[in-house]
Amino acid sequence: MKNLLILIGAALALVSAHAEEQAQYDLRIDGITCPFCVATSEQALREIDGIELISSNLETGIISVCGASSLSLDETQLTKLFRNKGFTYRGLTQANVCSIDETVDEHTNDHTNNDSEE
Repeated sequence: MKNLLILIGAALALVSAHAEEQAQYDLRIDGITCPFCVATSEQALREIDGIELISSNLETGIISVCGASSLSLDETQLTKLFRNKGFTYRGLTQANVCSIDETVDEHTNDHTNNDSEE
């Protein structure tokens, strides 16, 4: 029983450490109005090293990305990336915890992609 408790404690510490290393960045983007807009934006963001999860909301125009807290998202880089796709990058906010739900219902306005093929 004591070994089981030690194992559970170690697993919880590992999960906690991983969660603390994650950060979420909410990118405000003007002009994202359709699923194609989301798909092309997500594809471009996946090329940035360190991005692990992406979720987009058409109603709010926010694309949320999660990755390592050391992930470097440069304002100039993001402005250029979205301008090349036909959109306007407005800014970002950062949270120290990733709250993207990997199992978003396909019938909502949220589109989540965790790099798995659909």
